[in-house]
Amino acid sequence: MVRLRSARRPTPLVPGPRRTGAAIVSHFYLSHVRTVDEEWVAAFFHDLCRAVAQRTGRSPEAVGVRGKPQSSEVSVDLLGRSTVLVVLHSSRYFSQSYCRAELSYFQRRLNMQRSRTGRSADAVVPVMWEPDFTHPLESVVPYPPLSLRSEAYRRDGLLHLLRLKARYRSEYEEVLKAVADRIVAAAEQLPEVHGFDASGSHSPVGAPAPVGSQEVSFVVASSAKDDVPGERHSRQYYGKTVLDWSPYAPGDHEALVSLVKNTATALDFTANVLPLDEESVDRIVREQDPEQLVVLLVDAWVALRREEHRLLAAVDERNPEATTALEPRARDDTESAEWAVTLDELLDRTLPRMRGRHSEYERWKLRDAESFTSSLRKVLIRLQNEALKSVEAVQSPATPTEGHHTFPLLGRYSS
Repeated sequence: MVRLRSARRPTPLVPGPRRTGAAIVSHFYLSHVRTVDEEWVAAFFHDLCRAVAQRTGRSPEAVGVRGKPQSSEVSVDLLGRSTVLVVLHSSRYFSQSYCRAELSYFQRRLNMQRSRTGRSADAVVPVMWEPDFTHPLESVVPYPPLSLRSEAYRRDGLLHLLRLKARYRSEYEEVLKAVADRIVAAAEQLPEVHGFDASGSHSPVGAPAPVGSQEVSFVVASSAKDDVPGERHSRQYYGKTVLDWSPYAPGDHEALVSLVKNTATALDFTANVLPLDEESVDRIVREQDPEQLVVLLVDAWVALRREEHRLLAAVDERNPEATTALEPRARDDTESAEWAVTLDELLDRTLPRMRGRHSEYERWKLRDAESFTSSLRKVLIRLQNEALKSVEAVQSPATPTEGHHTFPLLGRYSS
């Protein structure tokens, strides 16, 4: 029987997949921080699979794999059946145990390959997802970098190119081509690592020393349903307690708190969620380190409650380099839209320092959960970068061991 070739198949083709027992070998495994930037990671994964498929004649579904986006489990089976590890590096990469395990597994495979054959394989492709100014990519992932002309990539990373793809399409396609070319050039299957404990503690070669989890306090300035100002008629956003305030999902009284905690946890922070009351203000203003990060989650309607003005003022006067505010104001909340001028004026009077402070990101009138999460992540990422610098300063032999602040400053990134 004569088998016809498809005229649309790209040429020349690299060798097709080999089989390990009954398992088909994948060309690459994408290692990345999960639960955050998922839509962008998925978009890049999809594009990369298509690019590799075009070069190999295989289907896009067969050339690449990655871990489950909402899980921290490490699949040794998927790692062992992949030829190349593509690392999307950011400041949070080495804070995730599964990322360290994935890179460690491939490093062991490379060591085994070198000891058996005397050759070094190009099986780890480092990609700058976001810039890490404390630990640059080339210093923590010691493998050949991508050879690119794009200044935007070197300055801002791949995530920036993806988000502004309309502007940086050619630069994005340059990165995509470079990664795909590296993947298909690595035709040699590495040995598997038997007995690898994916759940164990791993320290890949080049990885920075782990930084302890930073604490962040979220102070919710809102109302319980029974205490909502009389002018506020849309009470579906409120519940039995202040912490039940749900500006984006009326009726789901754990939505905002869960969103805040999940976002903080994904970035390796310990989140404390507190109501705006005397005890909480005492804790963050008087009892705790004044440089501990505090994020005020403010419901504009709370400014109508005069009894809350003193507490809001206390937070507003706190160290500006470690205190910021985010104001959810849902697009679907028509009552808040009708009262917008009054609410804005009240916030200006109640939180004059925070409202007058310049910011690199949106903080007020955050219309949906996506924009809120984006701003929240920017706050926490800035702190995390500063925390790494703070830890390095403490560990320096030339630096005194006493008199340091426990928590880092946000510096110019705060607002």
